Amino acid sequence: MSAKLTRVSGYDIYVERLDGLITKVNISLFCKEDQEFIRDWDRKETLKNDAIKVRFITDVEDKSGWEDNLRGVLKKTWKESYEIELSNESQLDLKNIRIEYLIFKFEDAIAAQKRSEGEVHYLTGETKVPVLKVRSKARASAKKFPMLETKLAPGFKWPGDGKKTSADEMRGIWIKVFVGEILATEVSKPENLMRKESWPTSKSR
Repeated sequence: MSAKLTRVSGYDIYVERLDGLITKVNISLFCKEDQEFIRDWDRKETLKNDAIKVRFITDVEDKSGWEDNLRGVLKKTWKESYEIELSNESQLDLKNIRIEYLIFKFEDAIAAQKRSEGEVHYLTGETKVPVLKVRSKARASAKKFPMLETKLAPGFKWPGDGKKTSADEMRGIWIKVFVGEILATEVSKPENLMRKESWPTSKSR
């Protein structure tokens, strides 16, 4: 009988015959190799259908108070990045999850003439989640950027009347989530980041 797989539910396999009739059969009717093929097909189809949901959480550490360098400039320093929360919305335990990430930071220029002066930097990296069980969540951390905020002390000004304050800021994160070698989802914050930026190649990193 010629037929194609349409759905797997536990041990029940749904196949569509050439005449369009959908038939339910038990997976035990298939040989071991076919059963492995069916399970692999089911896993791939599951991953295509939003099996993994993603949420980003701002991650800040070592934030200082204002520090005076005794030269008229006050500064705050800290490290900042994102935590990546994955939710398994499927009915399968997911294993060997790899997250590739690209994080952007705007480094504000000190004493600049315009607010927009500065440079955008990026970090790339990879983190892993060994197992994500059915309907469970897991968090993974990414590398952190060093961050800086400055302001002039009262009575001081920059030569050329540059702006009195500066503040680095995070500009977003873009991730690719793989289950094994399958790309399960690709998400960015903000959503348009993937359209505005390019994923760096190995040569450009």
